[in-house]
Amino acid sequence: MKNLVLITSVIITVFALQACNSNSNKVIAPTGLTPEVVHHIHPDDVDDYVEEYKAQQAEVELQIDGVIYEVSFVGMSEEDNLIYAQYDKGFLAFGFNFEEDEPNDFITVIESELEDINEALEDQTNYFFGKDISLAQDDNDNVIYSGSISHPVKGDFSIKLTINQSLIEGGTSTVEVSGTKAMINGDLGTKTYVQITDLINNHPEVDTLVLQEISGSINDEINMHTGRLVRNAQLTTMVEATSDINSGGVDLYAAGFKRIYTEGAKLGVHSWCCEEGKPANELGRDHKGHGAQLTYFREMLGAELGPDFYFFTIEAAPHDTVHVMTKAELDKYLLQ
Repeated sequence: MKNLVLITSVIITVFALQACNSNSNKVIAPTGLTPEVVHHIHPDDVDDYVEEYKAQQAEVELQIDGVIYEVSFVGMSEEDNLIYAQYDKGFLAFGFNFEEDEPNDFITVIESELEDINEALEDQTNYFFGKDISLAQDDNDNVIYSGSISHPVKGDFSIKLTINQSLIEGGTSTVEVSGTKAMINGDLGTKTYVQITDLINNHPEVDTLVLQEISGSINDEINMHTGRLVRNAQLTTMVEATSDINSGGVDLYAAGFKRIYTEGAKLGVHSWCCEEGKPANELGRDHKGHGAQLTYFREMLGAELGPDFYFFTIEAAPHDTVHVMTKAELDKYLLQ
């Protein structure tokens, strides 16, 4: 089994850009001389967006033999058409056809006390295999997997898994407070926006957000608003010598009121994909698809440096690879 963190970092590009290609709400600046302001989610609509996410999250659950468990997203494998999640007693893998964009009738539960899913997947003696799994969709756009799971020694158990788009859209981020710093890890998403909101409201002593291991953003629509939270709270963003942040993680780092770079940290950037069948670096600089990111980076880095940095990122590497920024590039764009 490939490392799920690496798998997720590749798939993130697809999901982040599906977000970028959704219908945009635009705010036109008052004069023709000022660049157009573009938002995928209008700032006035962010609260409603987050409340809808929370409502959807409340409906995501796993039932095994009538016992209800919370479920959190772990990763995806487009090659295997699987989504991985975690629950109180281990992990589960369930089917999703990424090419057809629809679920398929497969589910396996891995009962394990291990925290690392890759290690848990290696021990197939803990597998409960799905039997007679059926699929349904309710009025709230939840997808429901139901049937039973079977273990050769422990027997058969009924299973019901209810999911919706919030499971993946939320991301996998964790935020841990230590003194005046908060450490953030994982894939960024709507959950991250909620976490940073809670951090700002409940931990006024925190003045620095330390970005440690971030492979990217599941949901760029909300990630840009998470960056605005960071900037408005005047938080410092920091990377340590061991930090490895990419894509949307670099976008969040750029939001720092002050940015602290520690030598050795890796900041990776690349193009996104796709609009009109083309990756961002092939759209042409005047294409409307750049609008929301240009708006964001003008806010974070200034009217000239912001667009320069954005076009640097999408031209530095194709969407399926990553360019690790050099110290000279960091000095030019992010460390002024």
